Amino acid sequence: MGKVSPGVLSEPHAVLTSEEWRQLGRKRRKFVPRSSHAEWAPPPDRPDPVGILEEQAKERVPDLVPIRHGRMSASPFAYFRGAAAPFEWDVKRLAASVTVAARDNGFDTRAERTAARRCAHVYRTEMANFAQMRFLDTWYSRIDVDQVCQLFDAVQSRKAIRRRSKDVRRAYRHTSVQAVDKLCHVVDGQHRIKAVPPVVVRFGIEHEPTIVDELRGAVDLYRETLQADRREVLRHYYFGDFARKVVGVGSVGTEAFLLLLLGDRPDEPLILQLKEAQESVLAPFAGSSEYKHQGERVVRGQKLMQAAGDPFLGWTSGLQLDGAGAKEYYVRQLRDMKGAMNVPAMDPPQLTYYAGLCGWALARSHARTGRAAMISGYLGSSDQFDLAIEDFAVAYADQNQIDYQRLLNAIESRRLPAVVGL
Repeated sequence: MGKVSPGVLSEPHAVLTSEEWRQLGRKRRKFVPRSSHAEWAPPPDRPDPVGILEEQAKERVPDLVPIRHGRMSASPFAYFRGAAAPFEWDVKRLAASVTVAARDNGFDTRAERTAARRCAHVYRTEMANFAQMRFLDTWYSRIDVDQVCQLFDAVQSRKAIRRRSKDVRRAYRHTSVQAVDKLCHVVDGQHRIKAVPPVVVRFGIEHEPTIVDELRGAVDLYRETLQADRREVLRHYYFGDFARKVVGVGSVGTEAFLLLLLGDRPDEPLILQLKEAQESVLAPFAGSSEYKHQGERVVRGQKLMQAAGDPFLGWTSGLQLDGAGAKEYYVRQLRDMKGAMNVPAMDPPQLTYYAGLCGWALARSHARTGRAAMISGYLGSSDQFDLAIEDFAVAYADQNQIDYQRLLNAIESRRLPAVVGL
């Protein structure tokens, strides 16, 4: 450890070799043994999960809270949600998610353990690979759709391959053009977002002209967060319509809006989604973000971790609607060919393989934002970490089932309001 940075790009600091970083990671095992990651026992002061939902409801749109609870009650997998902090927290959450999904699919204990272990194994081995790579090679690494399809062909039946091919084709059609066909209709020659209360509530500027000033201010702030070439793209669009739309599960009750933008041609719309960004639920444990604006926190994190980002990612503030105070938002395209794997349709081998792909993606994200050599040095070459994460995932899936039952009991006793099916 003889080199010292002169402090041009950052403050002066010691420059370590990859091997020195690896040894630092290895030394961390003395403080946090790899086997300790298998442990899970709810602490005595663990908050009541139903009480947490009640507290969260105080800061959400009241009419939407029952929809949130209803969606959470759909299955234990829908109920399980989390966030990210130290690298092992992410790995544990991912493995636990895989285990909960396996149970939701009706798999036996052996299958759920295999999938969880595969997730941790691929994370560990791929982190070792990233530790050997040049950092820029790590930064640009990715798996494209064709590669995923080819890899899945080896473990899927012909029926599953046809279903996945259909899903991929659907993702390519998942654009703003398709969204307009689904979400809008034409009124007096103008595209308008269809109102479907309480899931979709339109704010028509023809009836509520004060919204124009709110939108103008929010869009101006958003535009400043984009690169100059993206701002130039926006200049070619004009305002079409604006509405609140309920999305997701855990985020239901926070504000989420659709901003319909139109171009010179009828077949070139752009729909932006504005989602309220609140402080991370892990901030009390992991510390506050360096970014004061919660929307910026979300955007900066996505750009660091995702291989293919949305060019229209940005953030804004404002939109004091329905008497609510100004809030912070991140902005993205509603649909930009995003696709999703059909996890409920997977059999055990398919879920296990998918868990490995997720492990690779998480390792890549951590290698981009951390020190791959240090993490790899801690994880080591044995399967000790894999087995510990497997045990943790099963234990936490048990806890998730208990918490999920508490949710159902609270809904049945009418402690929590819930609307199912929306």
